[in-house]
Amino acid sequence: MKKVTKKIKDQKIRWGSEDVDMLQLFTELDRCVAEVVRNMYQMDGDMYMSDYQKLCSVQWKIEGTLSLLKEK
Repeated sequence: MKKVTKKIKDQKIRWGSEDVDMLQLFTELDRCVAEVVRNMYQMDGDMYMSDYQKLCSVQWKIEGTLSLLKEK
């Protein structure tokens, strides 16, 4: 795997209502998605309503970010 360059790491991207760098973006994705998946795994596929809301929020942010990237 190639090492991430400082230029890419420091590049800002729109995430919801704020601009974040790549480390912040993937830290947020890990926090939101990985936690939910771990909970689902531990509960044999069941999901808390709060986890569902986290996934919906992340999905909306991903869609917004993707649409901005596709415009460029």
